[in-house]
This record gives sequence, structure tokens and C-alpha cells, in this order.
Amino acid sequence: MAFFLIQVVFVSGAIIAFIQARNWLRWRALNKWGEQYGCGALPVVKNKLPGGIERYAILFTGLKGMDFLEDIIRKRFISMGTHTYRLFSAFNSSIINTAEPENIQALLGTQFHDFDLGPSRRSNFHDLLGNGIFTAEGEAWSHFRRQLRPQFSRDQVSDMEAADRHLGILFKALSEENALGWVEGVDLLPLIYRFTMDVSSEFLFGESVNSQSTALHSQDSGNKKDSQKELDFSEAMSYAQEFITWRIRLGRLQSMFSSRKFMKACKTVKDFADHFVRIALDPDHKHPPTLPGQKPKYVFLDELVAETRDPIELRDQVLHIMVAGRDTTSALLCWTILLLARHPAEFQNLHEAIVSQFGTEKSPTNELTFESLKACKELKNVLYETMRLYPLVPINGREAVKDTTLPTGGGPDHKQPIAVRKGEQIGYSAYVMHRRKDIWGQDADGFRSARWEGRKLGWEFIGFSGGPRICIGQQYALTEASFVMVKMLQRYDNIEALDMTGKIPKALTLTMSPGNGVKVRMHRADS
Repeated sequence: MAFFLIQVVFVSGAIIAFIQARNWLRWRALNKWGEQYGCGALPVVKNKLPGGIERYAILFTGLKGMDFLEDIIRKRFISMGTHTYRLFSAFNSSIINTAEPENIQALLGTQFHDFDLGPSRRSNFHDLLGNGIFTAEGEAWSHFRRQLRPQFSRDQVSDMEAADRHLGILFKALSEENALGWVEGVDLLPLIYRFTMDVSSEFLFGESVNSQSTALHSQDSGNKKDSQKELDFSEAMSYAQEFITWRIRLGRLQSMFSSRKFMKACKTVKDFADHFVRIALDPDHKHPPTLPGQKPKYVFLDELVAETRDPIELRDQVLHIMVAGRDTTSALLCWTILLLARHPAEFQNLHEAIVSQFGTEKSPTNELTFESLKACKELKNVLYETMRLYPLVPINGREAVKDTTLPTGGGPDHKQPIAVRKGEQIGYSAYVMHRRKDIWGQDADGFRSARWEGRKLGWEFIGFSGGPRICIGQQYALTEASFVMVKMLQRYDNIEALDMTGKIPKALTLTMSPGNGVKVRMHRADS
């Protein structure tokens, strides 16, 4: 027995030594290869324990109460004194983290074909979303992109009829104003999430899930079962995204972790979409007739059915767009309202601009169209400043498909190109880059929309990503958010946060939203 154990230890040691030697030779060859391109050494994070396993301990035990983006991601960039560094993890894996515009431009644009999403992202997202535009690569991604692009044409983006109707229901869900015209102590976050859910479901399926009106009816009747289906879907979607986000941080250990609750949540989400796909594929299904003089209602799923009748492909595509339509727009609206509520001067500046250009709720002077909303520069500046401080996707990543380079970060001055190993992960942080003082000024952590006056968009701002994978629905999101903000500020001439100075917690899943709601008081105009 003792001899057998000695053999096991000897063989295991030999295997480990072989793997480590091969890994060392591979890095040596990469560095030699990189010399011909002028690559320099990249700063490396020092591990306290072998393979940096102390970082895994933090993920399992130490994140509660921490601000992951500030206390870990941004703090590490600051402590390294550079905007690009390499981190070695367990199993000889490594990741390059960057907040450098040149490198991000290479990743997403000029060297697009040197990188892809990687198996980690595809496998993590598959249980929830299946195969779609956000997880596909190569020809499959090109197919999905071609399939979806017409669905976000200007005509579809410009139609705000559903948004107007569902916003009216949101206003009905608010508590009544007091004698002085104030709506006191409301949390707008759940109302905004229901609003975007209702608008996006009507856009996708031709009929809204009417979560806002169902919630109102449930409150009035005391019957919570009425809203259970939509509530189950929302909770399942939120939990599944939280689980995926946590699992992605585990790196190569992620495949070891799943749970019955997670798989049940994924099934709930897919069943929800399957219901509408079955309706769309039903040959007897017809939408309500169009009234005389009324434009036929556009239905996203019907247009996809004209392209394919594969129920799995339809479901997966719908889920990908639903996540984008519901989560990103709602997060943008929540952050915008919360920031304006905490910055009275910014609120008043935007309120005056909106009243000047569009009039008040009772006396509108200009129609809210795609063109007129886009022309309101004060509103555009506020939305961009919101996305700068609180990017909807604050951290993201790619994987190198071959030995390649990135433009900058190496050498003593951190200006030389760097060699990237095939299979190496590259993480990039919009959150960190958007708050760099050398790019945005000493007040980079402050909310100041005027910084966008005369500023052209470059790679230092990736609010909607960039390159071939730039967000296909960015105009849809901006138009809907702009429409809601105009309507809100026509209706309310003052919005104040209940907490004007405290630290704003962040809820980080696939997107980032306020972690403690949007708790405000609002004063009705002309009251």
C-alpha cells in the first residue's frame, strides 16, 4: 500500500512538473514571438497564494457588503498604477484586464477576428438564453444579426404608442399627490421594470403581459395570484442572471457549480417565452383587426416567424432581445432618474430645456418623435453622462483565438504593445475607463452633463459597446428612455431623492442597476 502511494505521488508530481514546464516554454515562446512586434512586459498582479486562490475565497465568502466594481475591480487598477495588467489564476490560466481605449478598440473593432466570446460565456448563458445573437460566433452570429437588423429599423424605433400607453399605467400606479402636489416616498424601480417589461413584450409578441395593470389589480383586489406568472418570470430572470454573473467570476471552476434553483429558474424563463412562440406558430392565430386609417401593428415575433419556424430558435432569439429590451432600458431610466433626483441643478437645467422644447403636460408644444427627441441635446447629454458613470454593462470580456497582440500597456512606460496568448481571457471595464481622470477630468466621478457639450464619441466611451457587435438596439433604448424622461419632466417639476448624499449601492447581474431602488418624492407641475 505504501509503495502504491509513493508511486501515485511520484507520477502525480511528474505530471505536474511536465505541465508546468510545458506552460513555461509556451510563455517563453510567446514572449520571443512578441519581440518581433515590439511587445513589452505587462505588469502582473502578485498572488498571495499559489494560483491566486485567495481571490476565489473572496468570491465565496467576502463579497457581501462590498462594492465589487469599486472595491475590487477599480481598486486593483489603481493599485497597479496602470490601465492594463495581467493576472495569473489557478490551472495555469491567465487574464488580461484593461481599461485602455486603444486596447478596447482593438478587441471590439480593428482586431475583431482575433478574439471571440469564448466557451465560458457561451456555456454560462446557454442554460438561460440558448443560442442567440449575444452568444453566437462566426456565421451563426452573422445569421442572427442579419435576421434581427430589420426589426430595429427607424419605423419600429420611432413608434412610441405602446410606450405612451404603458407609461400612463405607470403614472396610475403612483400614490396620490398630497395637498401640496407631492407624491411622497415612492420606489420607481419596480414600476420602471414593469413598464419596460410591458413595452418590450408588446413589441416582441404583439400583446403585452400587462404586468403593471395586473399588479395594480392584485393590490386592489388583494389577490396576488393574478400577477404570479409575470412575477415568477421576473424573479426567475433576476435570479438566473445573478447566478450566471457569480459563476462567470469563478473562471475555470465555473463548470463545477450549478443548482436546482438555477435550472428551475431557467425553465421558468424559457416556458414563459415558449407560450408566445406557440401562439405565433399557431396557423389560426390572428391579431386584432386594424382600425380604419390605423397603421398595422408591428410584431417582432411575427417577422421572425417569416424567417424561421424553428420554435427553439424563435424562443432563444426572443429571450435575447427581451433581456436587452427589459433590463438595459429600465436600468438606464432608473440611473437617470436617481442621478437627476440627487443633483437639483442638473434636474432644473433639463426640466427647463424640456419645457422649452416640448411644452408642459397640459400644454404640449412639440410632438415627441424620433427626430425631436434626438435633437434635444440637453437630454442626450444627461443620458450619455448617466451611461458614463453607470454603464449598463460595466465589465465584459473576450478570448484570444490565436496568439496576437494588443496595442498598448507593455514596457516600463506602459506604452508598448503586449503579446496575448491563444486562449487567454481579456477583460475590459467600461466602469473603470469611464471614470479615468486623465480622460474625463478631475471631476470624473461627478455627474456633470455639460462635459458632453461639443464632445464627439470615441473609444473612451462604450455605453453601447462598439465595432461589429455594437448594440443593435441602441436607438430603440435611447428613444424609449428619452420619451419617458420628457413625459416625466413635463409632468413633474421637481424630483428629489429620499437619500441625497449616501453611497449608491449597485446591483450587478448581466446589467447594472441601483441596488437600493429609486426612492424619490416628486412634485406635480402646476399643482
